[in-house]
Amino acid sequence: MYSTTTLVAPADSSITVASLFTSTPSPGLEAETGVLRRWAHDHLSRSHPELGRKGPVCPFTGPSIKKDLFQVAFMRGAELEHDDVSSALTEVIRDFQTSEPLDDSDEMLKTVILVFPDLDEYELIDQIQAEFKNLFIKYGLMVGQFYPGCTEQGLWNPDFRPLDAPYAMIAIRHMTAGDYPFMTGSEEWTTAYLTRFAPGIPARVRNEMAKRIVVGACA
Repeated sequence: MYSTTTLVAPADSSITVASLFTSTPSPGLEAETGVLRRWAHDHLSRSHPELGRKGPVCPFTGPSIKKDLFQVAFMRGAELEHDDVSSALTEVIRDFQTSEPLDDSDEMLKTVILVFPDLDEYELIDQIQAEFKNLFIKYGLMVGQFYPGCTEQGLWNPDFRPLDAPYAMIAIRHMTAGDYPFMTGSEEWTTAYLTRFAPGIPARVRNEMAKRIVVGACA
């Protein structure tokens, strides 16, 4: 079932979304901004010997940076609770859905990463990422988690850890046709994917395909 999380902006908004590479770092976040710039440019945008396929770790990051569409927002605090993080993420998603570009090919390169540089309660990040992915995947959004030591396996090499990152973060971008491998863990995800990229298939057939895909992936 989809999460009951709703997209309601928090009353005391304090989240600022800005370009990671061309905006001036906020006071007190200069070091963290530098770490993220190096991580995005030197790790995500490049190949890795353990990746298991050719090309960069994240195919979207390089083009997103080039178009100045790779954005970041920070939320400080070492003792954040579920409502703190979910409210901040809600605000970031609202900004993501309404900010330019909205109607051309560059829109697919738009990326926002919500960063929690002081947080080390990574189970909270996993929990909220799962809730928001279940909700927003039907709107064509991908919501992914990153944090130090994340053990999520790579698609092409189970020994590679693509979500290991310098800080706890949650990333938002648009779903693409190439995201199919990320959709096979749930009928809801697969149905959302097929609805977006195979709209000509009747809904009843799509639902049956989704069931079979998930069963096959679990076999």
